[in-house]
Amino acid sequence: MARLVEALNRFFGRVEILALGLENERSAAEAALAKGMPLEAREHARTILSVLPDSAVGLALWADAAEDAWLDQEVVASLTDLAKRVPWRADVWLRLGRAGQRIGWDGARDALERATSAPEERDAARLALLDLSDLDLAAGDPARAQRWLDRIPAPLTTVPDRDVALRRAECALAYGDLDGARAAAEILGEPTAIEGRAALVLARLALAEASAAAGFPAAGSSAAALPPAVVGRALDLGLRALVLDVPGAAELCAALVAASRDVLVVDRVRRVVRAAGALDEPTWAAAFAFAEGRRDDARQALARGLSAGDRAAAAALLRMAVETRDLGALDALVARGNAKDDDKAPRGAAAPPLPPDLVRLRDAVAMASAGQGSGALDALDAVTGEGAAWADDMRRAIAQAWVPPAGGPAGARAAAAWGDVLRELARTAKLLDRLDLLAAIEALAVERERPLRAAVVGEFNAGKSTFLNALLGEDVAPTGVLPTTATLHWVAWAPDPFARVVVRGGQDRVVPHAALKDTLRALAAAGDKVARVFIYAPIERLKRVEILDTPGFNAPDPDHIAEARRAFDEAHVAIWLLDAPQAMKESERRVLSEISALGVPVQILANKADRLKPDALETVLAHVRDSLAASSIASLTPPIGFSARLSLKGRLGDEAALAASGWAEVEALFAEQIVDASDALRERALRRKAGRIAAELAQAASARAAEDREAGRRARAEADRLRASAAYLRRERRALAAAIDKALEPARRELASDLRPIAALPEERKRTDASVRAYVQERLVARLSWPLSAEIARAARAGAEPAARGARGASGADEAGAAPSPRAAAHVRAVLMGMVAVHDAPDELAARPIEGVVEAAIDAFAMALSAEAEAPVPPPASAAVELRAQALRAAFEAPVTPASA
Repeated sequence: MARLVEALNRFFGRVEILALGLENERSAAEAALAKGMPLEAREHARTILSVLPDSAVGLALWADAAEDAWLDQEVVASLTDLAKRVPWRADVWLRLGRAGQRIGWDGARDALERATSAPEERDAARLALLDLSDLDLAAGDPARAQRWLDRIPAPLTTVPDRDVALRRAECALAYGDLDGARAAAEILGEPTAIEGRAALVLARLALAEASAAAGFPAAGSSAAALPPAVVGRALDLGLRALVLDVPGAAELCAALVAASRDVLVVDRVRRVVRAAGALDEPTWAAAFAFAEGRRDDARQALARGLSAGDRAAAAALLRMAVETRDLGALDALVARGNAKDDDKAPRGAAAPPLPPDLVRLRDAVAMASAGQGSGALDALDAVTGEGAAWADDMRRAIAQAWVPPAGGPAGARAAAAWGDVLRELARTAKLLDRLDLLAAIEALAVERERPLRAAVVGEFNAGKSTFLNALLGEDVAPTGVLPTTATLHWVAWAPDPFARVVVRGGQDRVVPHAALKDTLRALAAAGDKVARVFIYAPIERLKRVEILDTPGFNAPDPDHIAEARRAFDEAHVAIWLLDAPQAMKESERRVLSEISALGVPVQILANKADRLKPDALETVLAHVRDSLAASSIASLTPPIGFSARLSLKGRLGDEAALAASGWAEVEALFAEQIVDASDALRERALRRKAGRIAAELAQAASARAAEDREAGRRARAEADRLRASAAYLRRERRALAAAIDKALEPARRELASDLRPIAALPEERKRTDASVRAYVQERLVARLSWPLSAEIARAARAGAEPAARGARGASGADEAGAAPSPRAAAHVRAVLMGMVAVHDAPDELAARPIEGVVEAAIDAFAMALSAEAEAPVPPPASAAVELRAQALRAAFEAPVTPASA
């Protein structure tokens, strides 16, 4: 950057200095600066100022000399005085802001902002905008940093601005906007050996892209879970930035080392750090200790750094805590942060406070440990920054604790925390407006309190109803009604025996058991459709197990088949009856495979064994076992042959029939495998149904989140376009004003026609009559506000999106695209109304150029665009809903532990 004194010499001249005999001092000061003798130049400058305190040239010489001598306090003092003399000089404000930053001066930011408002000194204004962007990036405010970058005009050449691209990439990474980061990184290309900051950006981008590809949140993902090639590339770039002492490089490399278990990688970084003489620094000592599994040593190393007031150690501990999921490290930071309240703590020992995200994460851990899983999930919803991946791990751990996987003998399952699970499912269903699933969730809550449900299934004429009656010891299920049971018959306990027939579109029929067959025949003859039959009986077994009697799967009516399939959703376990003389037909194998795929436990029984001789029955059972094995269909126990007809006779008092039926083995199986295992079977069914609901909710949540992300992307793109348009209007307002003023000539001619009657009025009345002035104002605003707003909008869009404008052409689409927003148009109207209000002869405005007014309108329009771009958009809750839904789905889909095999 050129010396200040060179520019100010041309501007101010040296009349005063020559008049006071100070020319020799000035020449000597400039000569000393040229020879690299800043202290000597400083003495000459001070001599000039002692005689002429307000000399701009003297102040510039003092500032140049102090800057060369690294006397930043004097640089700030001299430039503060100089800025008062030449407040329009952007280079003065820029140097003042930079010197102020070096000494921590409170006015540094304000000075840089003043430098940005000098449109005639674009180079200095550009540098000030870059500095302001850097300040906000360092402060963790990428949105504000991006706004400074938007004000930098595009270069006049085809070569993109790499400085702007670098910062745009940093902003995008801070946002988690990988597309934006990639676009900016393409401009950067492969960094040179001395471009450490660009190398660090590319390292962070590589890690973020790999995290996203692996399904992890981009922020806070563990390097240990990423491909080694990606980590190696990131480490190469990070080490380059580290050697060049780029801020943030040490933290990135240390975190990568801490998560690494590759001895060669750790040794390579150790050699670099040793060469830099930083091996004993707490950050690196901790990183290598983490890499070698010495977690306690790592914490102690960082604690030493914290005790010495090393804020870098605090940052490293924070980063490593996130990288290694080390809650103890967070606790150490909190304890050290509380050191400021301890009078005995060494000065500077207090660590900076934890970021809000990690405070929430730590609170969530405490709540989860106290059994408050739902509260912990609520706290984790707000974690979106560096702790996002850790938060997602915690979500999955909480969900898995609610739905523990199967393990132990026979795949025994601990009961899920159904209260928490159902509340979480219901919460998600409400947020996604899935009332259908909400009803299903409420049904699950009821089902938990109901007895086990066993569905008796099979093909037509397999003896299902007869088997059911044998099982209950009473003739309660209708047999021989039509060619098949036409609907699902639900048999449950009640203190009195009766049946309730649910008729579609009609009144229910409540009848005694004896009248059920006749009722069903009568309804069928009348053409009425029976939706379901509930059969109630005071049978003790029904208190523990309810029975679903289903239509045959090969029934001629498709409605009957559909009703049978619906039984799978209702049942906790299925009992499939085969017709022993023709067991395991292909149609049966298909349906059994369907049941098995749904996860419904099945017990295979071969009915009508009394029609076969013992050796033939054994051959049939062997065939059934082989067919099941070939189709990968499991039966709770090996298939059993029996006779339902003889069993019912026996249960009703025929002892000989009971002995010949094979019922004893069936009874024992039912008691041991179904009744005694009812809790486990109900748990398995509830998990199957809840898991299906969780999967559907997760899919819906992902779709909603994808829509919201796209809407957010569009909103950000529109905000960026508005900022770019506003910046363009501010930069080019003078040139645009002349062109727009000329474009308004047709509108001004129409205005002149409207105001022609005013010309005939006396001058006094023109000036004093309020109604005349109101008419002029109304006509001027009516004729000019819309054309002026439209011309400014068209110019703004053309400046911000030249390529898009060229693609639209000059048709009506361009007009629509350039339509001003209501807020911007209102700002322009306000400018025009103000112009009329202050003008002595407003009726003359139609005949004269109004470039100054147009320029003010452009400024007002730009202000409106900036305000629209900054309008807060509350973040949608769909991202957190998606993560919670996915965590619960993953818990239901968790594989069975090996112990259950």
